[in-house]
Order: sequence, then C-alpha cells, then structure tokens
Amino acid sequence: MTDMHNAAAMADHFDKIQKLPNPIEGVPNFRCVPGYQVYCCGQPTVAGFENALNKVTENYPKEGPIVWINMRQEPSVYVNGNPMCARPPNKIGEYAELGNITRDMLEKDEEEFTDELKARAEANGGKLKYQDCLKTSTWEARHTG
Repeated sequence: MTDMHNAAAMADHFDKIQKLPNPIEGVPNFRCVPGYQVYCCGQPTVAGFENALNKVTENYPKEGPIVWINMRQEPSVYVNGNPMCARPPNKIGEYAELGNITRDMLEKDEEEFTDELKARAEANGGKLKYQDCLKTSTWEARHTG
C-alpha cells in the first residue's frame, strides 16, 4: 500500500452508493446469494454491522456462528462510525488492485493510517479532510479507530 503519509483518505459511503432495492441503513447494497446463507455488502458503518446482523438473524438462530469476511486490500478505519479507507491518490473512485496484501501488512497499515488520520485532524483543528468518489469534504473527527 501507499505510504500512509501520502495516502488519500476516501470515504466508503457516498451519494447514490445504494443501487439495490430494500436498503438496510448503513449497509450499502446488502444482498443474499440466492439459495445460500451467504450475504454480501459494501463496507458497512459501525451501526450497519448490527443492522446487517439483525437482518441475517431474522430467519436464522441468533446463537449460531456467523463468519464475517472482509475482502478489502486497502486499510480501512472508522471515523465517527463511518468507514474510511487509505487509497493511492491516483485511485480515487476506481478499483485499486494493490497486489499480494497479507493480513499482517493490512493490520500494520491500518494502525499507521489511524495515526495519520488523527495527526491530520489535529493539524486541522479537529477536522478531517477526505474524498469520496464525487467530491472533497470535511468531517469533525470525534472518534478515529
């Protein structure tokens, strides 16, 4: 992944991300693979995790195991409950193939990205500048991690 000091902070949610019917708040494009107990979605918000689990357990036992697999290659952290990922600055709004990323590499990058976002917000009066696929915006960073 790109050096975290140069990485663009990209929000995982943006206007019109939801393309499928029957949206679940905070869980973009939640869907079930027909005929299987396999579900897919975009990167959820912190509240969206619970919303997705509530939806899944409507028809299945709440005591049963649930395996959640995240297929992201780039570091992803949460700012004020919203997912934010580190992107190479030239890969905003497009798929970023980052190569052979291991779990250990990703965990290290997420720690560095969290520290970088905290430093950026601190240097900007508590506000964090970020991008989504459409525009550049600012959040007041109350919680990063």
